[in-house]
Amino acid sequence: MRGFLFFISLFLLLFSLESCYKEEVIFDVESNNSLELPLILRINNKDCAYDYNQNTLRYPIQKDSIISFEAFIEFQDYSEVIFNNQSLKNNLINNLGDIRINKQYEIKIITNNTVKILKLVFTNLPIVQIITPSRIYDDPKSLARFVIHLPTKSTISSYIGIEQRGGWETLQLPKKSYSFSFLNSNFLNDITDYSVFDLEQNTYWILDGMYSDNARLRNKVASNIWKEIPGERHYGINPNFVELYINNEHQGLYCLSENINAELLLLSNNDALLYKAIGWSGPPCFETSSQDFPSIERWDGWVQKHPNPNQIINWQPLADLRDLIVESSDEEFVLHINSLIDIDNFIDYYLFLNLICAKDNLGKNIFLTKESLLEKFIIIPWDFDKTFESSGTQPIVNNNLYRRLSKLDPDNFNKRLKGRWIFLRNEAFQASNLLAIIEESSNQIQKSDIIQIENEKWATTINIQAEHENLMLWIVARLNTMDNYYQNL
Repeated sequence: MRGFLFFISLFLLLFSLESCYKEEVIFDVESNNSLELPLILRINNKDCAYDYNQNTLRYPIQKDSIISFEAFIEFQDYSEVIFNNQSLKNNLINNLGDIRINKQYEIKIITNNTVKILKLVFTNLPIVQIITPSRIYDDPKSLARFVIHLPTKSTISSYIGIEQRGGWETLQLPKKSYSFSFLNSNFLNDITDYSVFDLEQNTYWILDGMYSDNARLRNKVASNIWKEIPGERHYGINPNFVELYINNEHQGLYCLSENINAELLLLSNNDALLYKAIGWSGPPCFETSSQDFPSIERWDGWVQKHPNPNQIINWQPLADLRDLIVESSDEEFVLHINSLIDIDNFIDYYLFLNLICAKDNLGKNIFLTKESLLEKFIIIPWDFDKTFESSGTQPIVNNNLYRRLSKLDPDNFNKRLKGRWIFLRNEAFQASNLLAIIEESSNQIQKSDIIQIENEKWATTINIQAEHENLMLWIVARLNTMDNYYQNL
């Protein structure tokens, strides 16, 4: 009998400890073995994201306000949850009344007479959670779980391998940017492709912290302008604003986008090429050339992205282009340049680059690609955080390629350049269209309280309305400068 009572007592003790443990870890706690955080509050099958510093829960909704919001509510069985003085029924539809974004609603969670008071905020922005038991480094990748809650769609959840991204200067910033790849399992080499925001499936994705951009929209706006230019081969990314959490800590506003890679460009054979200019240390501006290229993936400020450098290294096409630009006679340049590059594509890039004053994209922050060795190179812009910044009246920016194109005028380059500018000014580059692109992204940010969170989290003093108004004034001034230039070309 004593033995039986001993086991009963032991069971009750363990049960009590387990209950206390559950009560203790209901909020800020490490993930389980599946990299999932414990449930606090789930609305319509989407977990509210929790920030332990601000003691807040956040949940995305599609509209700015919802009248008589009916939602399926879930929380931990041993707790009572009170929303706005209303006791919620677990695993049932509850009417939360009239709700609107950015307003703070009180959530009271009672567990065995222990009361935890939180604030619930509804947001217009999607929420991404990165759940990981370890720190995220520059290299190697860390295992994590990616969860995204979209206002209008069901939650996406997957294992990922994640790391910090950017050059040395970017890595020193307090707010980090990240790159990640989706995984089929919890093995870091088990990479797969995935679709987010109804975009094409991609293996590699980016979370851009935009810390150096006080307007928090330059990359998104510039990417959207590039996509507005009519043309069959204007490849680029599709950035989307999200709020980012790492475990139970809000990181602020980010841009989530796919990466530019062979997968995005549908490069499938080993005759296709993709090069990325990665820095000013080499001569990617086409100021110098070299035939002394190595049998590795990096050369003179470029990196080969396709074909897989572990299988094939092919620098010859890039070396041929650089040699023609830098070393050839005027006659040779005029005769052959149109066979190596898609002039129309390079004209559009040149106009776009000067419209947004992308000085940082003259040599680095570009991709060169061709679908086969017989095709011409096309250019793809990339990374626009240092755009729209110089004086709107700054002269046209150039590199050696465009200087020679302008000077030697192969295939009526200057006439085609001027004609294309006039055409685009009545299409994609209309002031009303450009301002609408800026306004669309600006409204997403200004509707939200996300900049207040940014300023508190990262000790910044961003006045987002002033930043966006200045950007609109800048683009109008820049259009006037460009119009004057091309009228006299």
